[in-house]
Amino acid sequence: MGVSPMGGGSAALPATSHVTLLRLRDRHGFTGFRAANLTYGCFDLSLAPSAARWGDRYLVISTPMAKWLIGLYLPGGSDPRDPDVSPLYADLSGLPPALFTVGTLDPLLDDTRFMYARWLAAGNEAELAVYPGGVHAFDMFPTDLAREAMARMDAFLGRAVGRPA
Repeated sequence: MGVSPMGGGSAALPATSHVTLLRLRDRHGFTGFRAANLTYGCFDLSLAPSAARWGDRYLVISTPMAKWLIGLYLPGGSDPRDPDVSPLYADLSGLPPALFTVGTLDPLLDDTRFMYARWLAAGNEAELAVYPGGVHAFDMFPTDLAREAMARMDAFLGRAVGRPA
């Protein structure tokens, strides 16, 4: 999980990985996921505070870009808080253990922190990994910070599938 509708590995707008988990559970009764690696998702298409207040500063994504992408994703007149597109407002019970990863310089910091809290409140297991200085999609860049994040993701998923350490 963590694939963007725009290609690549970034979970950029919208949060399709998270919506996919919910739709598979709600529409098809599938609950066979063992874990979810959820990276810097836009869980609230009405824009959480950090995304709404980020402004024009462009560190991979900006508030105007987020609004543009959301406009492309939502049909005219759609409610951006509809749980079917904004998983922050969905029933999150019965979901797999999740690792939420985000950097402190990501407009989606609040989305990730809020979703992590809601995931736990729904009775699911979760870990939150916040990386100081990480921009949106920081784990896609060849940096020590990215390698650290990828190692944690790998360890998390390895534990979920019972891979020896």
